[in-house]
Amino acid sequence: MIIALIGCLPLCSPVALQERPRELRDIGHLLGETAEQFFSAGSVGELVRACDKKDWKTVKYLAKTVEQQSKVKAKEFCDKVAVIKQGATAGARQEYSGSGDIETMRRDTFTLDGGHLVKIRMIYAMPIADFEGFRPKSFDELFAGLREAYGDPSKSYSEPVVSTYGVKRDARRAIWEGKQNAISVTEHLGEHGQIEIVAETLAEYERDTQAPKTANPLQ
Repeated sequence: MIIALIGCLPLCSPVALQERPRELRDIGHLLGETAEQFFSAGSVGELVRACDKKDWKTVKYLAKTVEQQSKVKAKEFCDKVAVIKQGATAGARQEYSGSGDIETMRRDTFTLDGGHLVKIRMIYAMPIADFEGFRPKSFDELFAGLREAYGDPSKSYSEPVVSTYGVKRDARRAIWEGKQNAISVTEHLGEHGQIEIVAETLAEYERDTQAPKTANPLQ
């Protein structure tokens, strides 16, 4: 089974996890695809082609991220992407930061290892104030979309988090485990709160679960 990530909220019909690929919107990449496929498809492919053509205006547009404050230095950016691509296609473990989605205040990170895409992380900011032109997603909204698409999670729980001001809240997490891949949504509370959705191969998921944990991984 392959996870197809095509965006922020799944809109497909509820199905058993083992029966069909998982689909989100607007990401345009599949877990398990080769590094060559990754760097030739979607916005990543557009960026690589713009770099090859030295179309710096397009490069700057495609390289924009939610958090970016300074102007993109197009040539330097293209050189960095070329190094990541070269390492990934050679089988080295590499991370590529995508442009994400500015409107929903989302940023994306892709992990490639062994010449294949093994993990996709989508981080949604949780601002404490409203900003005109932005529509951040809530945990409830993202969780509801995931459950509509994949059914009830394999695991769902919360852990208490105490802020620096002594306020106690529950940080939530849900995991959908498949035979070849897994997807999770985690709420990180605090001054710079965020919601993290991760889709990854089963091998990558097991690697993450065996890694040393902090005192409270949901903070």
